[in-house]
Amino acid sequence: MVKVNIITNEIRPDGEFVDSLAATFQVRGQELTVTDGNARFLQVGIPVYSERYGRLIDFDTDGEEWARNLPSAYRNGAVTMRVDEVTEPAEQVSTRHARTPALAVQQARQRH
Repeated sequence: MVKVNIITNEIRPDGEFVDSLAATFQVRGQELTVTDGNARFLQVGIPVYSERYGRLIDFDTDGEEWARNLPSAYRNGAVTMRVDEVTEPAEQVSTRHARTPALAVQQARQRH
């Protein structure tokens, strides 16, 4: 999963220039979820260059790879992106131990 923060610049009434979190979203596979802020800052159609693919890709090509490469598309300073790879815990796999049928165990004991 990839988490992306979109950061914009703003000038406060006192004249101070500050960064402001505009939106946060997560991409898991081809599923995109806005978790904070305003979705209007998100442009899913913007192409980004992917070294992995060796070409421009969009969200529909590979959602997570697209999200990882967003910072390269937003380099003008007014809008920046911070991308974090989020490692998700592996799903617990139910392991069933192979059991020897009781009849087989009983027969083995009788032979000894």
